[in-house]
Amino acid sequence: MLILKQLIPLVFWAISLNPLYKQVSTDQGKIINKINSINTAINLAKSTNDTLAITKQYILLADLYKYLGIDSEAIKNYHLAKDIHTKKDTLSVYANNQIAAIHLKLNKYTKALNYCNANIPLARLIKYKKGLASAYAILGSVYEKQKEYNTAIYNQRKSLQIFKTLNDSTGIALTNENIGSIYEDLELYDLALNYFEKAYDFEPTETSNLKINIINNLADIYRKQKQYNQALKLTEKALTLAKNQKNKKQEESALRDLARTYAKLKNYKAAYQYLNKQNLVNEEQLKQQNTQLVSAMEVLYNVKEKEAQVAILNKQNQINKTQQIAIIFTSLTIILVFIIGLIHLRKQKKQEQQLLTYKQQLLQADLDIKTTEKASLKREIDIKISSLTNYSLNLAHKNKLLADISRTLLNLKDRNPEMVKNTLKDTVKLINSELKKENEWTELMTYFSQINPSFLKNLKKQVQEELTSSEIRLCMLLRLNLSSKAIASILNITPDSVRIARYRMRKKLPLSSKEDLQYYILNI
Repeated sequence: MLILKQLIPLVFWAISLNPLYKQVSTDQGKIINKINSINTAINLAKSTNDTLAITKQYILLADLYKYLGIDSEAIKNYHLAKDIHTKKDTLSVYANNQIAAIHLKLNKYTKALNYCNANIPLARLIKYKKGLASAYAILGSVYEKQKEYNTAIYNQRKSLQIFKTLNDSTGIALTNENIGSIYEDLELYDLALNYFEKAYDFEPTETSNLKINIINNLADIYRKQKQYNQALKLTEKALTLAKNQKNKKQEESALRDLARTYAKLKNYKAAYQYLNKQNLVNEEQLKQQNTQLVSAMEVLYNVKEKEAQVAILNKQNQINKTQQIAIIFTSLTIILVFIIGLIHLRKQKKQEQQLLTYKQQLLQADLDIKTTEKASLKREIDIKISSLTNYSLNLAHKNKLLADISRTLLNLKDRNPEMVKNTLKDTVKLINSELKKENEWTELMTYFSQINPSFLKNLKKQVQEELTSSEIRLCMLLRLNLSSKAIASILNITPDSVRIARYRMRKKLPLSSKEDLQYYILNI
């Protein structure tokens, strides 16, 4: 009983936490001062080895962090309280219930169940009814979240029964609301309405957040039962209360329910207006939550920074004794490292310079090799071009020589006997046949392809029609930059025939009337 009496101020402080922080939430300095005050009390209790006082202060600190939404710090401090105060009493039950509630909020249902299931036997053992009722209520909420509704109702009723024996109106109201919420999920609206009305009657404070939430739930049930006028009346009441209490969450809920109710009444204009208002309130709520979260993080950062500063000050005396030795040792080490680094840097720069010289020599050697190869390749190309030109001229000379022989033999046919005449005719045919042979052109094509490997391929891409072998030969000779007279001699045709062939070739290429054919061929 002594422990319970000592816990009473702690419980009342936790109950009054919400209105307190409505006043100081905008003043980070007050929150930080409160945290510092608790930490000072913890240090004082530690100096006297008062474990009970340490435990109570850790729980106060955990409650504060829980309200600020810094769940990790809250759980940490609840565990610190449990580790300090190993005795299984009301403080242990309270801490376990708070940890379970945080895990429920974070949707960590398995952990919440574990803490509740461990807490219920302990609360029974020490006959701590309020802690037992709270554990059953949290357990029921966990099962509701997991959609195990029968088990959820069983545990909520156990909680309700205990709160009734304690005559705890707020606990009764909260448990009735939880049961009503379960029946609402099961779509048993009459039962849900019955429990919500009980919750409304038992909650004594008309302007509390619980009361506003109950009114919203009642209105929601009336809407689902199609009693829209009653639903509107209650929702508007909840909206007014939420605005007065500056409870954005309940205000948003009321506006959303009004939009739904008006939609059911087919008053879509009003539904749309309330839906817009709900969206605006939702945005304001999100901004407010973000602001609060940032503020809480700033508070935590400042507190941690202050704790670090205190820890540094506590160790300062120990550091002072070794500081001079450390400074001397550090200075000598820095000097030694600097000297070694300087020697290493000089050595490294020397090696880098040598390496750079070697690289430059290698690059120069490689450049010389490439220059030699380029000159050799140029000489080879020049030789091939010269050979190709000479070969073309020799071919032209051969064709001219054979043509002259052919004309001479034809002139002899009228001056000789009949047999000579026939023989001369045969000779002429043979010479003309030789003139048509393709061996020379095959060799010419080979030389040409070596010097101009992509010319024919690029040419075929440019033409609009398929090229004949004669046209390909003409283009090759134009690529060699030969005159029309030289081309006529090589092809064994007249210059007029060359002119006609060039004209036909222009038609097959994308040339305008002002463009020069040979210039175009040379640039393919």
